Amino acid sequence: MKKLTKALAFLGVFVLAGCSSTPVKQYYQLPVVAADSSSEQTSFRSTDADNRHPQLWIQRITLGDVLGNAGIVYQTSDVEYNIGSTNLWAGPLEQQLLEVMTTELSQALPDRLVSVQPLENKPDTLTVTVTGFHGRYDGKVIVAGSWIYTHGDAVIRHPFNLVLEQAENGYPALVRTLGEGWAQVSKSVADELRK
Repeated sequence: MKKLTKALAFLGVFVLAGCSSTPVKQYYQLPVVAADSSSEQTSFRSTDADNRHPQLWIQRITLGDVLGNAGIVYQTSDVEYNIGSTNLWAGPLEQQLLEVMTTELSQALPDRLVSVQPLENKPDTLTVTVTGFHGRYDGKVIVAGSWIYTHGDAVIRHPFNLVLEQAENGYPALVRTLGEGWAQVSKSVADELRK
């Protein structure tokens, strides 16, 4: 009986040790950096005769292959990338990028209706391709890709390649810095559309 009790106690310790070594998953959401103006309501009316401020339809955001996973990407050398298995995005990254950019552009361009769905017959469109959205082994954060804006027959293509300094170590600081970089991309889009 003592041997059975010792065996059960050993098994219990072994099971508890196994449970305690299971890595805890952390989930992250991109912050919205622009000032919150959610309490303000704006109404838009568009007619064929007066279309000075057409709708801006963010048609899609496309991610490079390494970014299309649930894990946050970290570059460990000049040629190696690690996709997090315990540090994960709280929702699909392309959806988070789309939501943040919609909010940022809506606040930066108050005279435009920024939407993720076409509400007019021929809205201006914006498509974004993101090829870099990760931390790097040297403490830098990379936000890279390009965006294409279409207005009637005019097409503007603009690359972006931001290298930002991560102020602190850790994934929370990485995600905040990625958010700051994405806000800079949104600002550059807004600045170009104001021209």
